[in-house]
Amino acid sequence: MKKKNRLFALILAMFFGLLGFDRFYLGKKKTGILKLITFGGLGFWWFLDAALLLIDAFLYSLGRENGFIKDAKNNDLRYGLSLYRLKNGRLEQDWFVKAENIHSL
Repeated sequence: MKKKNRLFALILAMFFGLLGFDRFYLGKKKTGILKLITFGGLGFWWFLDAALLLIDAFLYSLGRENGFIKDAKNNDLRYGLSLYRLKNGRLEQDWFVKAENIHSL
């Protein structure tokens, strides 16, 4: 199971969220279509999704393990806003994991 990228979803939400691209990426096809035909809920839904993804990425960088944004299969997303994240009072590498850790993601 490959986790979806929180940063990629955030970028999609910010630039193409009015068209629902972020929802399609996360596998939420029905709400993606709804977001597309309503033009991002006339901008309100677009703003809400982008803000929630930004807050979720920020909190993940500060050590929160489980985000409140999930993909269609209710899986957590990966990656925060910075190369390193704070976890248990220590900085750990976030964006670039070692080759032996890739299979565990």
